[in-house]
Amino acid sequence: MANESHSHESAPAVHHEPHDAVEMPRPTTAPLVLSLGLIFMAAGAVTSEALMVVGGLLALLGAGMWIEQLLPGRGHFHEAFVAPELRAVPITGEAGNVQELHVDMPGYRIRMPEQVHPISAGVKGGILGGVVMPIPALLYGVLSGHGIWYPINLLAGMMLPGMDQMSTEEFEQFHFGYVAVAVAIHVVMSLSIGVIYGVLMPTLPDIPKALAWGALLAPMLWTGVSYFMMSVVNPVLEHGVVWPWFIASQFLFGVVLASVMMASNQAHPVRAGMIGAGVGGVVMALPAMLWGYLSGYGIWYPVNLLAGMGMRGMDQLPVDELSRFRADWFIAATVIHIAMAVCFGGMLGLLLPRLPSIPGPLAWGGMMLPLVWTASSYALMGVVNPLLADRVDWPWFIFSQLIFGLTAAIVVVRSEMVHIPPAGKGPDKIPVVEGQ
Repeated sequence: MANESHSHESAPAVHHEPHDAVEMPRPTTAPLVLSLGLIFMAAGAVTSEALMVVGGLLALLGAGMWIEQLLPGRGHFHEAFVAPELRAVPITGEAGNVQELHVDMPGYRIRMPEQVHPISAGVKGGILGGVVMPIPALLYGVLSGHGIWYPINLLAGMMLPGMDQMSTEEFEQFHFGYVAVAVAIHVVMSLSIGVIYGVLMPTLPDIPKALAWGALLAPMLWTGVSYFMMSVVNPVLEHGVVWPWFIASQFLFGVVLASVMMASNQAHPVRAGMIGAGVGGVVMALPAMLWGYLSGYGIWYPVNLLAGMGMRGMDQLPVDELSRFRADWFIAATVIHIAMAVCFGGMLGLLLPRLPSIPGPLAWGGMMLPLVWTASSYALMGVVNPLLADRVDWPWFIFSQLIFGLTAAIVVVRSEMVHIPPAGKGPDKIPVVEGQ
């Protein structure tokens, strides 16, 4: 009896899960902390050792938190059930006839659409776009007098810190290391953006004709006219323009213009274009003012740069003078802004009924891919070599990305589509209960 009593007392206690609760994983921020640490480490590799150390500490902290959750009794908790009267009522099945689904019947397919462009088409588009895209960049190097190695070395400056301290003559020379890095960056980004495009292509909807043409035609025309006029009237002043912000303003103008035209009466497209130009002209000024405020130049700096498209001699003025308010410059900028907005709005309203619809892949390729590539390049260069961004001729750069996007989109559109089978075949025959 004593042995039985001793054996009973030494038996380990068995943990029973409560009947009114369910065991659930305990919430944790460990994956977020670990991923944030890895991001800081990657950013520190191209910026500073201090940031890399902070990232390493965060990564160790996140990994420790995650490992702690794997210890017995640490990573779970019991979630109480809701009251019985609040629970779902069990569904009672009833026997009856069920109609079989056949091909071409509504509800037969679970996956839509039936055919999509394969991901490999995006990869092929990225490769071919990457081959064609350098042509405008190298052409700019020749026409500007800097040579073909100038844009290549600028591309290498996206990843190699310290290149913003180099002189223009050094950028115009051949450097094997810089060429190798530039080629690697170009290949990786071409393939990456091509894969992203191929993956997203089946999920992207068709873009209305007015929005597609408005978001493509208006920014290209406005930027091209502005770049040409400023290079003729005040050639030096164009270097004071931050062209990515400028083109973002034009893109916003085109989207607002097209949106107003789609919402208005289609019987008078020119009038709708004028109204859309007025609304878009007001809205597009907001990013320019925001950039002036964030850059420290003030809200009058972009206004005075706009006036420089028509008033000679402003490229000889210092930055402090261009940051001040002057009534004559403000009037000139307002006149130029209104004239160009009304002109482009009326032109889109006049041409839109005669323009064909742009295929969805082509519209997305012409808009999304240049924006992704330009934003990535601008952000990387702003972190690694902030001063180097001033040497990039951004209109030529974005034109190269547009060539890349259109080329990749054409390859995708012309690729053979693959059939997507239904999610499941289902039973060969659904049994029917007799007498029902």
